[in-house]
Amino acid sequence: MRHFSKILYISFAVIAFSGCYGKEELLLNNTKTIVPLYKGEEKSDCDTLVITCIDYRFAFANQEFLNKKLEIEGNYDHISIPGSIYNLVNPSTREIVFSKITKFVNFHLTKRIVIIGHRDCGGYGGSSAFGSEIAEYVYLTTDLKKAKQIIIEKYPTLQIDLYLETLTKEGIQFEKIK
Repeated sequence: MRHFSKILYISFAVIAFSGCYGKEELLLNNTKTIVPLYKGEEKSDCDTLVITCIDYRFAFANQEFLNKKLEIEGNYDHISIPGSIYNLVNPSTREIVFSKITKFVNFHLTKRIVIIGHRDCGGYGGSSAFGSEIAEYVYLTTDLKKAKQIIIEKYPTLQIDLYLETLTKEGIQFEKIK
């Protein structure tokens, strides 16, 4: 049995090595891509932490909104999680999100958090789970406000800004929630 284990180990090492060796050509043909830094990007701390859902339908609009409308280009960290606000207000998943928030607040000196929720969020079961547009709006804006209170309880000095986005025929609409 001991002899068989050695043969198996040697065989695995040869296969693993030859697999890497066979890709030498690929490694030699790699190219480098350089993406220019935003002004101030070389520093390790930033003012703002943004929390959004992972929904691809909103990703580009979120970047545009943050960079152009809120004018925080190059000065924010970004946490993207399924059902963003749902995971903040749900006691069983809250600690997962808070562990990330704590790291950013402590390591990057965050002063502001922007939370962007959206309608038709799969984390809530989509728009159909609410029964009506009004019920969905009330539920999501209430959860955004709960998320803000939960964060303020732990970090009372942070500025928290809330937005609800809606997919429309014209594009993505952002509404500031107070």
